Amino acid sequence: MQTHNGLDAALRSIADELTVVRDWHQVSRSLEQGRFATVFGSARTERGAPSYEMARELGEALAERGWAVVTGGGPGIMQAARDGSGDTRSRSVRIEIPGEEPETVLDRTRAITVATFALRKLLLIHDIDALFVFPGGVGTFDELFEVLVQQDTGRLRRIPVVLVEPEGGRLWDAWLRFMDEHLMQSGLASPSVLANLRSAKSVDAALAAVAEPAGRALAEMDGRA
Repeated sequence: MQTHNGLDAALRSIADELTVVRDWHQVSRSLEQGRFATVFGSARTERGAPSYEMARELGEALAERGWAVVTGGGPGIMQAARDGSGDTRSRSVRIEIPGEEPETVLDRTRAITVATFALRKLLLIHDIDALFVFPGGVGTFDELFEVLVQQDTGRLRRIPVVLVEPEGGRLWDAWLRFMDEHLMQSGLASPSVLANLRSAKSVDAALAAVAEPAGRALAEMDGRA
């Protein structure tokens, strides 16, 4: 009986939270025009590190092209992307994690704190136009695999997924090689899982990777097409 009571309380909490999320999502979306790009990456990346500066430059470049940048609202890569895009072009979906508080105060109309990782991931990947993934730990890979599974099972529309790291970085090359050699070649996963992934070692390459599968999206927003 205690287990059932605990489950009932959890379900009521989720229902209450969904109402708040729905209201916030409508207000947040009404403040933004254009396309949405989510940025994943480590909360432990220090300010001034090559990946941090690259994420900041990417956020700035996206904002200049009319994109809104969505992050998990924490420090590290998330803070860098917000630094670049600015308050008016960013949106954050936080969860309370000790040691991962944001470095700056977040605008309540553009940020929300949720109680579960599942809901946080849903809001981070729902109705976005591109995803940029910087090097990170278990949480970053959890988020990336969530997108790959959702896309491959038809529950999320296929969007450009760009694996970003500075020149000389080896994480994504090694990960893609592992996926191919140990999952695709052995038949444990379909090659379609990685069909819309791109890798980029510069901000320009990351923007180009989005433009290619998105049907010249960036060029159109720049007025060049």
